[in-house]
Amino acid sequence: MESKAQQKDESKKTWISLTGYRTLYVLKLLLEKSRTIDELVELLKSNPYTNKSVSKDTVRITINTLRAAGCDISGLDKKSNFKYILYSHPFVLEFTDSEIDALVKLRKNAIDNLSWDKILVVNDLFDKVTALTKNEEQINLLDSTKIFSDINKDVLYKLANPSVMNKRITIKYLSPKHGEEVFDIIVGKISFTEGKLYLSCFNYKYDSKSLLNIERIKEIISIHLKEEKIQKYVYEVEYELFGDSFLNYEQEEYETIIERNNNSLIIKAIVENEFSFVQRMLLFGADFKIISPDSFREKLVNKIKLIQRGYEDA
Repeated sequence: MESKAQQKDESKKTWISLTGYRTLYVLKLLLEKSRTIDELVELLKSNPYTNKSVSKDTVRITINTLRAAGCDISGLDKKSNFKYILYSHPFVLEFTDSEIDALVKLRKNAIDNLSWDKILVVNDLFDKVTALTKNEEQINLLDSTKIFSDINKDVLYKLANPSVMNKRITIKYLSPKHGEEVFDIIVGKISFTEGKLYLSCFNYKYDSKSLLNIERIKEIISIHLKEEKIQKYVYEVEYELFGDSFLNYEQEEYETIIERNNNSLIIKAIVENEFSFVQRMLLFGADFKIISPDSFREKLVNKIKLIQRGYEDA
């Protein structure tokens, strides 16, 4: 007689159709890549649910079942290199326009609220979802919303590896001014600003601290074993903030509010990353005034003039 524990375990079991499971499993295997009949037999034998009574005839029957369901699968001949090739299948995911809009909004929300490494996870998820639909228009629309699409993932993962921090590496970089360059840098931190990933580094070629757009780093040629220190170049900037930017101001960790008035703030910033700080100032529009130093005020004025000239020449 069965014990109560045995009866309880029996009630928890989930019963499945092994034929149906095997058919779906073979479809999954062929979606991944083309396979020989021997490869499919071995993979079915290694699966805990399909490992019994597996033979080449079992595989042939399963392939014929998939063909009957509408799958276009090659035969085993010289043309297919004696592999089953899945050319097409009828099992596609269909999205309504409102569902596509929801996915686009979901991705935008992820960009606004997630760290760059989590955004990469979202990208992978979206790639898997779009692979299930054959609607080219929807696929192109979702692909157009992908962030970091131009970044070499292999380069990014190497730069993000803690083991290369403060290491000297040789990179191939596509400069907007000088074209393709090869130079050495000391790797610093990765930052995420305005939808772009940047690498803080010391650039030996220009003997200065730089902020490189990671999508322009095309290759890491070599990594040196020895750690080296980046010499920090920092300076202070005082500026006044007013208008809408004053009302919506969010303090950065390198900033200190030294005076608070009814309609404005006087802020001191310790600037280490000049590129990011200039971008921050430009986002304030006409709602700020540089108090000191004069050298930074002149540099910012020249930057704005260059931007204006670019629009006039366009």
